[in-house]
Amino acid sequence: MLLTSCGDYFQFGEEPNDWEGISMRITNESACIMVGDSMPLGIEFSDTSKTGSPVFWMLSDQNIAKLQNDTLKAHQPGVVDVMAIGGNGLLSDTCQVRVIDRWELQDFSMLHPSDMVIYADIRVDAEPWNDSTMMVGAFIGGQLTGLAVRREAFGIPYAELRIWAPTDQGQGRIDLRCYDRKNFRLLFLKEDIEFNACNTLGTLSNLYPINFSR
Repeated sequence: MLLTSCGDYFQFGEEPNDWEGISMRITNESACIMVGDSMPLGIEFSDTSKTGSPVFWMLSDQNIAKLQNDTLKAHQPGVVDVMAIGGNGLLSDTCQVRVIDRWELQDFSMLHPSDMVIYADIRVDAEPWNDSTMMVGAFIGGQLTGLAVRREAFGIPYAELRIWAPTDQGQGRIDLRCYDRKNFRLLFLKEDIEFNACNTLGTLSNLYPINFSR
């Protein structure tokens, strides 16, 4: 069986068909990746002895993402279907990968002199926030208005989240999101926080709890 994608060709072998009763699935189900990041693609076979068998990958939209061997590189926001074909061409599975724009914060300080600050203890799945692999952003009306930064004072580690109002009204619900670039997922805080200029949540002695979970 011969397949083609992006000008590359893939030839399945001619070994006897011993795939009856075996299934496979893509392990990147419900994945989320930020523009510019790369995500390894994975497959699991119901028969573990088939691990490492050849798999061919295809994308529904190569403007959103590109493939390089078994790695997906995100290029622009959108949703792309990822299809895997294996089992000597007899097995297939498809998943959707969401690509989000890069979180690059605008400088609101010149337009809005007042901001809201949260001194937080951020946890993800009950574990301390790892700022080297996770980004935490604040959004108001869908616009990025703040990014959490790791701080430490008097031996106390904490996260500082300084949030600027993107509109003249200076109000609105704050939508906190956590992008986990190690596990390629996007988590949302299940709590309503209203923006209030000049307001502060939490102190060094009583950090504001922010807990992300699936």
